[in-house]
Amino acid sequence: MFNLRKNLTQASHIAAIDLGSNSFHMIVARWDNGQLNLLDRLREPVRLGFGLQEDGSLSDEARERALACMERFGECLRAYPSRSVRIVGTKTLRSVNDSRQFLRDAEQRLGHPVEIISGDEEARLIYLGVAHCIAPGKGHRIVMDIGGASTEVILGEGMKPLLKESLNMGCVSLTKKFFMDGKVNERLVSKALIACLQELEPVQDEFIERGWNQVLGASGSIKAVAKVCEANGWSDGTISLQSLEKILALYVQHGSTDLTLPGLSDDRKPVFLGGVIVLSALFDALRLENMVAADWALREGLLFDQKGRLENHDIRQASVDALAARFHVNMDKANAVEKTALGLLKQVAKSWDLMAEDAGKLLGWAARLYPTGLDIAHNDYHKHSAYIVQHVDLAGCSRAEQIQLAALVLAHRKRFPAKSFPMDNTDLIRLAILLRSAAIFHRGRIKDGLPSIKLKVDNKKIKLSLPEKWIHSHPLTMADLETEQRHLGDIGYQLDVISH
Repeated sequence: MFNLRKNLTQASHIAAIDLGSNSFHMIVARWDNGQLNLLDRLREPVRLGFGLQEDGSLSDEARERALACMERFGECLRAYPSRSVRIVGTKTLRSVNDSRQFLRDAEQRLGHPVEIISGDEEARLIYLGVAHCIAPGKGHRIVMDIGGASTEVILGEGMKPLLKESLNMGCVSLTKKFFMDGKVNERLVSKALIACLQELEPVQDEFIERGWNQVLGASGSIKAVAKVCEANGWSDGTISLQSLEKILALYVQHGSTDLTLPGLSDDRKPVFLGGVIVLSALFDALRLENMVAADWALREGLLFDQKGRLENHDIRQASVDALAARFHVNMDKANAVEKTALGLLKQVAKSWDLMAEDAGKLLGWAARLYPTGLDIAHNDYHKHSAYIVQHVDLAGCSRAEQIQLAALVLAHRKRFPAKSFPMDNTDLIRLAILLRSAAIFHRGRIKDGLPSIKLKVDNKKIKLSLPEKWIHSHPLTMADLETEQRHLGDIGYQLDVISH
């Protein structure tokens, strides 16, 4: 999430938390000579997915388990600056109808905001973590991650994912649907397998057609299967279709999900069968023969992604540029608006107590994306632009970040959209004002170039100073600024335009 408040504190460590549907994970690391040095890992089987009810709410029991875990995690993180911590929620939190209060409670306990990421972004981060764990060889590799409520399948080459899918099946959700009473028989296993194969059917052909040279699995379910295979002497930890069939046969023979297997931990036992069935369906649908389990996945991917952001190798920049190109944005004009907006930000960042780096990124990206809607229609194009920015998959961006970007894009012209803008976010309102001001100066072609623009602010009072000669020779821009005075007055801001 964008940190718009000024925060100059630096930390030598970075941390990542994955609030998954089955387990919550925290990892703390330090970077030594470009290498990731893992310092601490914490994992708690919260089983958040079991608490997701049919109406989209979380049960009180699941909420309490989750918040208690986050309270413990928060003890380790409260001294860290926000830029050094990344916390993400996945499938279950994506599915909760109204997660605002839960996220507020989570932030209070963790001391840092929680981002809900899309399935596409989850898949990208998983691939990033696995790619840094097992060095890529030649050709394509396929990576799979079975979570509590979703399964990510990614085809990539080298460090780059090429095809990503997030599927609605996981070890918790499958257990909850077919084996909640603990009973296991051949009919139930068959029904669960068919349900997974139906989920895979629309996407399997595209993966198979592209092909791969290496098959990798990540996260708890797959690593647990690998341990069981090794502990039973079936392999060195490599997973095969035959070993999965043996595990399923043992469960049917036992008749219950409480089966004890060599290599299977007690905390994994309640959801292990569900994970095995999902993995069996993946082997069947994608015609897999063997799979190797990787030690790293989403949370390690978060660390590498955070490192990139801190070092200004931010994939979000490439995502914004790609979206602008896709919708044929006039980049000369967008760059000019961005330059003016950032110039204004520089003048007021201290007075408005804005974190120049993150505020600058958000403001600059909004300047590049506000014209995207022109590809759809000129009339009310800012509304089309905002819809695109909010709903398209932007690699590297969380849902909250895209909502912030979309809000700025929507607010860059006409009346300030107070009913659909987060008016409780003062910093975002002020960035919108800067973007609106920059857009006004680039609304038409100004042949003699921009004037010297001086901006001073005192809370909600804004003083815009322009050369007197320029004011007299640009009546159209001045008319736009007079209109802007009325629009900003509607939201309690006073804009004065003076000469110098």
